[in-house]
Amino acid sequence: MPLVIAAIDNSAAARPVLAAAAAFGQLLGAQVEAVHVAEEDGQTAQACADSLGIPLLRLAGDPVTEVVARAGTPSVVGVAIGARRRVKGHGIGHMARAVVDTVDKPVLVVPPDAPRVQRFRRALVAMEGTPAKARAIKSAVELAAGADLELIVVHVDDESSIPSFSDQLAHEAEVYATEFLARYAPNARRARLELRVGSPADEIIAASSSLAADLIALGWPKSPEPGRGWVAKEVLERSHVPVVVVALASEMGQL
Repeated sequence: MPLVIAAIDNSAAARPVLAAAAAFGQLLGAQVEAVHVAEEDGQTAQACADSLGIPLLRLAGDPVTEVVARAGTPSVVGVAIGARRRVKGHGIGHMARAVVDTVDKPVLVVPPDAPRVQRFRRALVAMEGTPAKARAIKSAVELAAGADLELIVVHVDDESSIPSFSDQLAHEAEVYATEFLARYAPNARRARLELRVGSPADEIIAASSSLAADLIALGWPKSPEPGRGWVAKEVLERSHVPVVVVALASEMGQL
C-alpha cells in the first residue's frame, strides 16, 4: 500500500501537519504514517496522531537522517513536514529545508497557520517565464491532475516574456490557455490557466489568496548552483497554505 509519512515533533504544531498529510494521502491514494524522531516518549505527538487515527512510528537518532531514510523506502510516495517559522524573520526551518533538498519524492511543506481541510479541493500549480519552461512542472501538473481537483496553472510572465497578442487579446489569450492545458494537463478534468504579469513570488502568493487555493504545487531544483530556486524559496517562506514541492532535474527550467 502506498504511504505518505508525516514528520512531526512533540508539540501542538504536529496537528496541522497530520491533517494536511491526511489530505495529501487522499490526493496520492495513500495511507498516512506519522514519524516522530526523538529520545523522549513524545506524548503530545502520540495524542495528535491518535486524535486523527494515524499510526505513529517512533525512531531515535538524527531527525533529518531518519526521515530521509524512511522516505527512501519503496512504499513511500510522499512526505509531509511542518514549516517551522523563526521567531524573527523568515524561513521554513532547518528540518524542512533539509528534507526538501534531499528527498526526491513530493514533499508537502505545511505552515503552522495552515487552515485545516479534510481534502484538497483547489490546487494552484505555479510556473514562471516562457512556455518552454512548462515541462519543468510536468510532474507537479500530473500530480494535481490525477485527483478530483480544480486545477489552476498560474503562469507568471515579466513584460519581456509575455505572449504577443494582437488586437483580439481575449480570443488569443483563450486559445493560448487552451493549447497550454491540452499539452501539459491533458488529464485534468477541471483545469484552467491564469495568466499574470509581475514578480513571480508576489503573483503566486497573491493568486493563492485571491483564488482561494488550499494547495500550491511548484518545482524545486536539484542543483548546487547559487541562487537556485529563489522563487520557490520565497513562496515556501510566505505561503499560508500547504506547498507541495516536486523535484526538478538541474537541466530543466526552474522556479
